[in-house]
Amino acid sequence: MRNLNVCCHLNYRLATLLIAFIWLMPLVTSVRHIDYEYNHNDEEQEQQPTLPQQQLRRNTNTNYHQHHYRRQYRNQRQQETNESPQRRAKQQHQQQQYQHKNNNNNYNKKLSMSLTKLYSAEAVYADDEEEIDVNDNNYHSMEDESESTDDADQEPADSMTSTNTKEHIHPPYDFYACCNEVFGSCRTSCENLSLIQLTPTDTNGRSMRLELKKYCPSMQLEFWSCMNRTLDAVARGSQWSGRRCCGLGLSPRCSNACATSSTTGELINACRQSDEQHMFACFERQESGDRCCGNARTSECLQACREIFEPLTANKRNNRRRLHEMCAERNNDVLQCVKNITDMTPITNSYKYMPCCDFSDNESCRHICRLILNTTESTDIIIGEMESGGCGTILPHLPLWQCFFTAERKIFVPATATNSQESEVSQINRLGIDGAKLHCCEKAMSAKCRRLCLQTYTTDWTTSMNNFESACLMQPNELNLRQCVDEVDEPCELGCDGLSFCTNFNNRPTELFRSCTADADLAAKSDLLMWQQRGYVSLPGVNLPIKNMTRCSPQKWKAVACVLQIKPCTRQGHYNHICRENCFEILSECMDWTRMNTTLNADAICGRLHPEGEAVPCLSLRPYLEESDAPKDTGGHHKITSPCKGHPCNASEACLAARNGSMTFQCVPGCALGETSNYLVPFGAYVRIPVQLSANRGGFKVCRCGLQGRIEHCQPLPSVSYESCILPGGRKIKHGTSFYLECNLCTCYAEEITCTKKQCRFPGYTDVSYTSLPCNCPTHYVPVCGSNGRTYPSLCVARCLGLQDSDVEYGACSIWSPCTPGSYHCPAGSECVEHRQICLSNMHKPCLQYICVNQTQACESNDQPVCDTKAITYNSACQLVRTRANFAHWGSCNRGCSWKGPVCGINGVNYPHECAAWADYVLVDYRGRCREVGLLMNEMGRRRCRLVKCPSPPSPYCRSIVPPGACCPICAGAFRIIYSRKQIDRALYALRGQHKDLLTLRSVLRELDALIQITECQLTGFLTMEVGIFVGIVPRTSTPTRMQIEACTREAEKISAMILAQSHRITTNLILSGLTESNILEGNVDNKAVKGLHKNSKLIALILFITFITTTYHHSFKL
Repeated sequence: MRNLNVCCHLNYRLATLLIAFIWLMPLVTSVRHIDYEYNHNDEEQEQQPTLPQQQLRRNTNTNYHQHHYRRQYRNQRQQETNESPQRRAKQQHQQQQYQHKNNNNNYNKKLSMSLTKLYSAEAVYADDEEEIDVNDNNYHSMEDESESTDDADQEPADSMTSTNTKEHIHPPYDFYACCNEVFGSCRTSCENLSLIQLTPTDTNGRSMRLELKKYCPSMQLEFWSCMNRTLDAVARGSQWSGRRCCGLGLSPRCSNACATSSTTGELINACRQSDEQHMFACFERQESGDRCCGNARTSECLQACREIFEPLTANKRNNRRRLHEMCAERNNDVLQCVKNITDMTPITNSYKYMPCCDFSDNESCRHICRLILNTTESTDIIIGEMESGGCGTILPHLPLWQCFFTAERKIFVPATATNSQESEVSQINRLGIDGAKLHCCEKAMSAKCRRLCLQTYTTDWTTSMNNFESACLMQPNELNLRQCVDEVDEPCELGCDGLSFCTNFNNRPTELFRSCTADADLAAKSDLLMWQQRGYVSLPGVNLPIKNMTRCSPQKWKAVACVLQIKPCTRQGHYNHICRENCFEILSECMDWTRMNTTLNADAICGRLHPEGEAVPCLSLRPYLEESDAPKDTGGHHKITSPCKGHPCNASEACLAARNGSMTFQCVPGCALGETSNYLVPFGAYVRIPVQLSANRGGFKVCRCGLQGRIEHCQPLPSVSYESCILPGGRKIKHGTSFYLECNLCTCYAEEITCTKKQCRFPGYTDVSYTSLPCNCPTHYVPVCGSNGRTYPSLCVARCLGLQDSDVEYGACSIWSPCTPGSYHCPAGSECVEHRQICLSNMHKPCLQYICVNQTQACESNDQPVCDTKAITYNSACQLVRTRANFAHWGSCNRGCSWKGPVCGINGVNYPHECAAWADYVLVDYRGRCREVGLLMNEMGRRRCRLVKCPSPPSPYCRSIVPPGACCPICAGAFRIIYSRKQIDRALYALRGQHKDLLTLRSVLRELDALIQITECQLTGFLTMEVGIFVGIVPRTSTPTRMQIEACTREAEKISAMILAQSHRITTNLILSGLTESNILEGNVDNKAVKGLHKNSKLIALILFITFITTTYHHSFKL
């Protein structure tokens, strides 16, 4: 009877537990559903609805940084282990109470463990890792025990209803965290392995263990324990149908997490669904397959059904046929389910897709494409056969798949084009993924990086981006390549303010920054907090253990975090890396060498971050350890404005700042240079795109930005040689470098040597006839007009610069009216309007100085504005002619200039007034007509232009610069440009005789002016006698402030650095692509200051002598 009571009691307990389990299951299911929806909805909120091309661009930019995934996941794991100690202690105490209370009943113990995991899966996971025994047998027993825990307890009902209750989703095992436990060849072999490469017959990882044992000794207990846990997780979920999809993961972190998971829910925290769309789509397909195939009544039908849902399987037609054979009789519901999910309807018009096959570069793909399209198969079979036949995974940016997606609209099908209609082709075919970054590839030092760069930014980014970043962009010897790529993503611009964390970076209006934004400020704060929590800083290939950052140089670490995110730029070269001495100093102070497992020292670590043997500019941390020394501004950004800063226009529009002194801007339609490029060029711009690059030659094409935001009308350019130039005597000069021949600056570009033409002065030799002008021409002003539209100060200078006597006319060009009857040729119904220009190429013949305005058609609104003699601006010359107004100058009327004249410009040309000079990008040298020629050298020992009275400088803060050949100094930041005539000739050839006015001096100055960010700065420039272009950037106001003068000087340095580094803003622009060299011109020191210093020198010497005598006397007295 007692036994019967015991049995009844046990049955009653078991029944109670069963009821509790049944009661808990809906709650656990609902928690799982809520948790999944919470994560899913977060992802939906983060991913805003955009156009397909913009979504593709965002995904591409995200996938470009695949190697960052591992680091981010390690940070997540570290945060899990660094959770609040009070919370973990509370959870551990509750777990001990549950285990002690139910110590006499094994079922209750397991239920208690499940409930604890339900309360906080993250905490239990962290605790389990701390309690793991290195002995594999103990570990397996613990795993077996935890796997059998499937029930829940009723006692802590409050924990089940808590808002912190979550589904127990086992966190995916981090395969790369195991690799971080070891170093050397063991770590290399570990990182080269992939969990998704395990065969179905080797799910326990025996082959992987054998491979690792070759390099990893068994004494590495933590490493082997971690690997055993990971490989056991692989074996545990081997029957999950989603394992077939792991190979579709783009990031290694997500792929390996998939290989250790057994449900899709376990991947929510490891894989971002918006980035891994192909893999999650495969998961959904496999889940649908499970529902269909689960109804199979025979093993043959089950096997045939599973083959239908294999993600990358060949012979899909045979699989369809086998499914019908095995399931048609007894498993018709399975067959119907598969038909409902997959597209099994044959298409009857597959011929229209036939031209798409030609868009593949793979011969095997083109063959299978034509073969399968000649049959009447379903879309699912066609795509499957093409994927397995060499065409690869469907990626909508590839021309082949783009053609399939848009064939209905007849956009990419070549057969629809006629001889009179240009065939539309894929934008990626024209530009690559990022046409701007393609220009960076020629900066690669190694052939491997050049090849990877071309692959990455054309169409093969999915296969080469990861390797390109680790093998090239992260290497210090490829500094120029990385700087170029960074410049495309985030160009250096003036000014930084409004930061809440990196406050020492505020109030710096004349310094350059790449990313002075609120997001970067928040990222710097997060980085510093993460470093403090982790206790180490990650560098490529090594983790640096750091002492407590809150005590060891906290301000320096804050400055480091801010520099890495805000990204200040050096004035020369626009580099962003921290100086080596700062790196050495902070590591010597704060490195925890007791936790360092390698033999590296601070000098060796810092050496890995900088290029060897190169003296490149770097960033010092010292200015950012304290606030800016700029005066505290109360008048609105130091009276410095940047209308286009922050890109106020739409994503598809280019921002053009008004250059007439107003603080306005204009948003115009723009074209992105690639599907993922964020660099826009305005409508009508001519761009230069690389099509082929090698170590010694480059191929390019020139295209135009159309109104619909597409690059079109592409024409090939003659190829460019990258071979070295050979000087007399056999000396070789590398392509793209500059050098000096005596006092003249020279550059080698495309086997062409271009030098300035100053007359050099021999040291120690006095020549009273020396003038510094080309060919030592006299300084007499007897102007002649060249056939290229340029006024030369004398016939001697014109001859020295290569003109023949037949190419010149006596007198300045301004005295000849191009619209004199008989001197122009305009068709009937047109009227001649003056349009003076200086042509930069001898191929530009004739260099017309007028345009013909058609009066028989309506005036176009997109023409260049003009100004009449009454200071009224017209939208076009057509409107000016129709109103019978008198032409004054091209461009909008400027109210800040004077209409009194005549004046002589700094280029030696007469202008009727200052406004006409400004419209020609020329400043006034002095009042009255030109009458003297300035010098090209400052160290002449004699006064220049004795008959000229120069105006006073506008501000005491000016560093005066005398333009070459001018008489009076200007208050400006200035630089000198050397251009390649061969490059100008190549561009003219590509334009096929159309739009020749694009390659004139005025066009070059207009494009350079568009690069200026500050409204208060004005560009001036002219063609000098020394063969080059002088460019100065001056303040617009008559009384500029010190900050405005400094800002204009920094703008000049910025543009000069762009030309010197061959920035994408220069090389992509057809008009600017011929500029090959630039150097900053230093301002002259005030003569009065020099005289004052000379007068005080005797007093200073006397004070030093008295100090010396006094010190000597006191020293002798002590002895």
